[in-house]
Amino acid sequence: MATRVGSAPKMSDSKDLLVGKTAVITGAGRGIGKAIATAFAHAGACSVFVVRERATGEKLAREVKDQGFKADFAVADVTDSAQISMLVLDITQRYPVVDVLVNNAGIFLDGDRAMRPSEIDPLVLQKTLDINLFGPVRVCNAFAPNIAKGGRIINVSSTMGQFAGAADGRGPAYSISKAALNMYTQLLAADLRERSIMVDSFHPGWVKTDMGGPQARVEPQDAARTALFLASRPLSDKTGLFWRDCEVIDW
Repeated sequence: MATRVGSAPKMSDSKDLLVGKTAVITGAGRGIGKAIATAFAHAGACSVFVVRERATGEKLAREVKDQGFKADFAVADVTDSAQISMLVLDITQRYPVVDVLVNNAGIFLDGDRAMRPSEIDPLVLQKTLDINLFGPVRVCNAFAPNIAKGGRIINVSSTMGQFAGAADGRGPAYSISKAALNMYTQLLAADLRERSIMVDSFHPGWVKTDMGGPQARVEPQDAARTALFLASRPLSDKTGLFWRDCEVIDW
């Protein structure tokens, strides 16, 4: 059952919610990540779009700055530890403190969509975990020392990794990766509580992206609303939670 904690900001009223903050968003080249980074910039943050292709990052940052907001970009593949190390060095030379970190980069492979849980291909599972679980682990390990007291870490998860309710057997590798990401969220929240860093995960819904497909029902900008809520809600000991539509849901 969903539980409301605080109140969600309206996107139209979000102008000053993140003024003075620096936000780093992985997988920001398109879809949900792009929408989150853009929403954060509109809320006053300097959004750093983390992408795999420099040309993509340059284009997105320029578009946001041309609208009168603050934006930057950095290049890294979350599966490459060396690139993550360089990413942190690059960003912290420009922005000594990171206030919000969003782990959005993720995959849902075609082979996984057709795969049965009783016939899991270890290679598909390994590749999925490398991006969806180990990616956030690498990024958080690298950035945690530079996240400000009172900062936020937000993991983009899915109800496909939810233990509440009955599983339907779809996308076993993706589901396993998101269930593991949810547990990592809880563990990291407990670890960083003494620094007042809030760590949460959220389900963005079935979003109209390349991953979600043409039948999806949620626009990327609507999915970004919960991320903005988590980035801007008042400091609280209610952290290490799983969210959907700005409400807490069961794991």
